[in-house]
Amino acid sequence: MLNVLLCIENRIYREGLKSLLENEGMVGAVSLCSEPRQLASILEPSHCDLILIDVSLSRSVTDPVELVTMASRAARGLPLVALGLSESDDEVLAFIEAGAAAFVTKDSSVDDLLATISAASRGELHCAPRVVRLMQERLTDLSAGHARSSGLGKLSQREHHILGLLNQRMSNKQIARMLGLEVSTIKNHVHNIIVKLSVKNRGEAAAMLGLGPAAANDGMSAALGAVR
Repeated sequence: MLNVLLCIENRIYREGLKSLLENEGMVGAVSLCSEPRQLASILEPSHCDLILIDVSLSRSVTDPVELVTMASRAARGLPLVALGLSESDDEVLAFIEAGAAAFVTKDSSVDDLLATISAASRGELHCAPRVVRLMQERLTDLSAGHARSSGLGKLSQREHHILGLLNQRMSNKQIARMLGLEVSTIKNHVHNIIVKLSVKNRGEAAAMLGLGPAAANDGMSAALGAVR
């Protein structure tokens, strides 16, 4: 049987869930706390297999994602199940990226909760296929972003200079005139930059500097994902 810790602010909810889990016979010891700041002191002397934390209400931390981040750090690798999420795709991804090993939405049933706890204790994620797809897409985006950003280190000093001029929306002819080079030479440099950064065009290449509109959109997506 599992030893679990319930981190739930509402006392009735906290004690009611404790009774439910004990009655189901799937848990051994059940520890209780009302906020994540108490987790470290409770976990230190006790053996715990799983933590359940309510993110739907919190007076101690205004941002629920920050709540999970704080709890995840205190958990030190223990599975963390976030309770009370909405059905929002962005919110689900945000909590997973914050450190939740599993989650239960506001509309989930008791059976869903028990199945999620059981799966999390085995290191598995019990969720709808659409969530798996969202995580796959997020991992693909992160992988592509990492590959592109690492490509900046492959550029020569001249290519870095030209990339900065591209970000200023200068044409090949303008860049050639400024640097005293042939337009064909600039075209070759731009082509090499695009290849090294694994982007589709000069606009995406310029955005890799973190100054263009494409980079701003990428940054917003990362923030949401990470939740997002």
